Amino acid sequence: MKTLFIDPRIGGISGAAFTAALSDLGDLEDLHKNTADVVSRFTGNDPEILMNDLGLSSAAKEKAHAVFSDLEAAFTKFHEGDFSITQVLPEVLCPIALLDAMELLSFPIYAAPPALGNCLPETLEICALHRVPVSDTFTDKELTTPVGASLLANLAVFRRSIPSMTPVKTGYAKEYGLLVVRGEVSDLTEERIIILETNIDDVSGEIIGYTVEQLLASGAVDVFVTQGFGKKNRPVFVLSVITTLDQYQKHVEILMEETGTLGVRIKEEPRIVADRCRKSYPFTISGEEFSVRVKVSKHCGRIISIKPEFEDMKNAAQKLKIPLKDVAAEVQRQIPKIMDD
Repeated sequence: MKTLFIDPRIGGISGAAFTAALSDLGDLEDLHKNTADVVSRFTGNDPEILMNDLGLSSAAKEKAHAVFSDLEAAFTKFHEGDFSITQVLPEVLCPIALLDAMELLSFPIYAAPPALGNCLPETLEICALHRVPVSDTFTDKELTTPVGASLLANLAVFRRSIPSMTPVKTGYAKEYGLLVVRGEVSDLTEERIIILETNIDDVSGEIIGYTVEQLLASGAVDVFVTQGFGKKNRPVFVLSVITTLDQYQKHVEILMEETGTLGVRIKEEPRIVADRCRKSYPFTISGEEFSVRVKVSKHCGRIISIKPEFEDMKNAAQKLKIPLKDVAAEVQRQIPKIMDD
């Protein structure tokens, strides 16, 4: 499986630097020039029109909109009313268009913490928004720009060193000191997660159950409760929440508000996950058709797990007024035929 490693530890990163490094990596100078020309001739106010003209994929458009949103929020905070999306179009769309052309957006992208230099407050605001780790710098020059910080934050998983990979080709922007490396890795993907933990020894089981429901409803990846002994040998429950960088703060608030706990332990950890996708399929159950989402996990191109969505099967069982186990059995029976189709 392809991967990309971005190394901005020496020269930082900007949209222009990223574009130059990617152009060198993929021998895509003609595409770069064409993209820059299309962007320069754009005079409208709707970047969606420009992205359609460039033929960007839906994934590329999603990343571009996320970067635009970051930049607007950061610039509006420090310079109310001064932000114009046309000011950043080339720096945002050129590197994203190159990544899209090289079909790298659907594969893991990693980055080392960027050197900031004497950066703008907008850059620090974006780093704070996404909890982007940064490296030490000893220069008065601006090394990482707001666009560069937002591109990294929305495209990459951060690593302190180059990930385990087989390098295939490098791209280097000499003027900026930015290195990118295309490589091959296993189709097991590394991602960062946040684990929240708190000890509870003075609330009822009903409150703990309700808190679990609230956490899951608000987007927690998983929640589990472990029983043990705490201070003075009192029975205690350890409430653990697996969440993401962009959502952990609201889950901390839920834990504190619902349980009254005075402290929450926060740990950031990497985890390795299989390549997976989720898609809805039509299933016929008791003569009626239901849409059930199915998550398929693969490793080395081989399917290792097929799991239908519990909530979709539950809804079908409730509508048909039949046991859930009967719905699950029928879905499992039909899965091989549906996957073959």
